[in-house]
Amino acid sequence: MVSHNDIRLRRAESSDRQWFFDARRAAFQAYVEEISGWDDAEQRATADKEFDELPFVMVEEGGRPVGYLCVIHKDDCDFIEEIAIRPEAQGRGVGTQLVRGIMQAAQQRGVPVRLSAFVNNPAQALYARLGFEVTRIEHPRVAMTWCPSKA
Repeated sequence: MVSHNDIRLRRAESSDRQWFFDARRAAFQAYVEEISGWDDAEQRATADKEFDELPFVMVEEGGRPVGYLCVIHKDDCDFIEEIAIRPEAQGRGVGTQLVRGIMQAAQQRGVPVRLSAFVNNPAQALYARLGFEVTRIEHPRVAMTWCPSKA
């Protein structure tokens, strides 16, 4: 597992653009390929647009980028727009630590956390382990929600 001191979050900068796309490709290409086919040029255009418009945060471990995330804070929920950990950094608790941090912040705000994952993405098991429940399936995605305790 990763200790809290090993993970650092920082705002994505323009110099992160290529790394961001490479990480997105590494994290999601297999799932997209299976569902609808991966078109690199189309995916790059979408990634560039989203990188410019959404509040992406880089995830660093030991001073090196290992992933990124984007959480949209709405009035009625915190929405995990996207979270990606490079395959070589998976399995060490980084994703769990990130999602737990998002959940803690939502607990303080008193709002649920929502997300949408590809139906074939094994990260659903992580979300379920952390208490997220499937609320809707609209192929090719599954919507999941975690509600904070009332205590």
